[in-house]
Amino acid sequence: MERGPGRFPLEDMPAEAVRIVDHARARGVTLRLMGGLAVRMQCTSLSFSERPYSDIDLMGLGRQSRGIVSTFSELGYEEDRAFDALHGAQRLRFEDHRNNRHVEVFLDKFRMDHTLDLADRLDIDPYTLSLTDLFITKVQVVKLDLKDLHDMFSLFRDHKISIDDREGAIDARRIAKLCAHDWGLYHTVLDNISKILSFYDDFKLDKGEKDSMDRRLWVLRLEIIEMPKGPFWKARDRLGERLPYSEEVEHIGGDE
Repeated sequence: MERGPGRFPLEDMPAEAVRIVDHARARGVTLRLMGGLAVRMQCTSLSFSERPYSDIDLMGLGRQSRGIVSTFSELGYEEDRAFDALHGAQRLRFEDHRNNRHVEVFLDKFRMDHTLDLADRLDIDPYTLSLTDLFITKVQVVKLDLKDLHDMFSLFRDHKISIDDREGAIDARRIAKLCAHDWGLYHTVLDNISKILSFYDDFKLDKGEKDSMDRRLWVLRLEIIEMPKGPFWKARDRLGERLPYSEEVEHIGGDE
């Protein structure tokens, strides 16, 4: 069977990610890039944000699962049927045998350490998750690795913090509202904000960059703490870490 535009996946991962989203859009299928490649696309300082990438991660809509499978078939990928049989209601996997890597597509919700419902937010940016949602997928990780820290630094270094959804800024109010409804997310985000401060020297920030980061982290932390919390949140707060506050989920074995 003759496949669609470009019979094989491209070796260049950023170009391949764009090719996937563009072809899906042409078919009426919504896909948005996430993970380190999305961070790279959102940042202007490529010399800082660039890092090794191993796989491509996307967000899509569950109601378009069949269209997603067809899209990747046309682009030269092979569906991982064994994986999809187990996880297909939540995410899909496609193998790129030519370049020895794979693509994972989360459906409707980002389910990792914490669950984020993003199905209604995939039309904000034409290629990636929104800047704010992209940041949340990084800062929600309970056990941060160097890739997650690097991506968070890249986003904070290149973008301002706002208390609304203005373009080109991380929306502290949206993050605070999510944390005000989920004590586990609140606890994780504040913990990770504190960790960022201890890695300034690792990423060789100059004094001006450190001062800028300090201000942005202060605004985000204050907004999260000051956002009103409901009675259920306050009851959960009294229990603290005595109860599990995040999901035990198998993390993506690649870029994410």
